[in-house]
Amino acid sequence: MSIYVSDFGDGTTWTVTHDDSGHGGPIDPTSVQHPVGIGGIENHNLLAIICPVCQAVSVHPASGGAQPQSVQQMFVTHAQSNGCPCGQVAAGDPEALAASHVRLQCNRLDGPGRWHLS
Repeated sequence: MSIYVSDFGDGTTWTVTHDDSGHGGPIDPTSVQHPVGIGGIENHNLLAIICPVCQAVSVHPASGGAQPQSVQQMFVTHAQSNGCPCGQVAAGDPEALAASHVRLQCNRLDGPGRWHLS
């Protein structure tokens, strides 16, 4: 059921794997979005990724869920490229700031010890 980024490539195309269905393919990283909740506010603790083959959607928490290393890297890369809807990280900010922000989200969601990136 999980769809996750298996290769971040050069940053212009990511390769995703849909592990339940055994397929996957390339996606545009801009297609990965924060879900919008009631009131029209993007939830910065979640990212949704769509399978390019069957259009199934997986929503991942910043802490990583079943694929912590891949999902946490997806959050860092997404925040660095697009900023964070909470306003703490702007597009183009250094990767270290994006990583610190996502690590804080991870700690708030699952507690210390869940972070897998170095």
